[in-house]
Amino acid sequence: MSDLTSGRYPDTYEEWMLDGQPAQPYRTTIKRSDIISTGVTLTLATVFVYPVVVQQGDVIGAISIGVKTATATPTHGWAALYSGVGTSAVLLGAQAPDDTSGFHGSGALQKFTLATPYTVGSNPGTTGTNGPLVLGVALYNSGATAGVLDGMTGSNVAGSVIVSTQISMVNSVALSATATAPANLAGIAAAVGGVPYIALSRS
Repeated sequence: MSDLTSGRYPDTYEEWMLDGQPAQPYRTTIKRSDIISTGVTLTLATVFVYPVVVQQGDVIGAISIGVKTATATPTHGWAALYSGVGTSAVLLGAQAPDDTSGFHGSGALQKFTLATPYTVGSNPGTTGTNGPLVLGVALYNSGATAGVLDGMTGSNVAGSVIVSTQISMVNSVALSATATAPANLAGIAAAVGGVPYIALSRS
């Protein structure tokens, strides 16, 4: 570890320490310290998908967000996990049950629990592809006025793709008000916008 020490890298990941040292580290879109007060507004009736790096053996059972402003007159709200963020990505297992209150609990945590937890990798996991890999986390709300989530501002370039090989940080596709996540992300494209703080956990 001397090379890490001399290179000024920490022996322990700071975010894990600040998360309370969970047995399985949380996988997140951004650091909590990057959250700004203005928040990120998610357009109504639009699926937004954000990349999260996961590791082999991770068990993903819950998707948590911070709600700044609740969806007004809500009809639907859900989260789902996809095999990536592009047009070929497919739904992994079952989505979290639809919440007809949309994004709710202004100034509070909202947790979406997946109907079936997803395990990354065939060894030591039981489903999916060997990690590490990038999964897509989808968020959706519909109602009269869109909810606003804790997060950070984004680039003026679609998906914050500055070098052509980079994975898009923000992706979206329109979807009429529905309780069900689509089986695939056909039609999705890189978008301009902020990145909400999303945490993937075992439960």
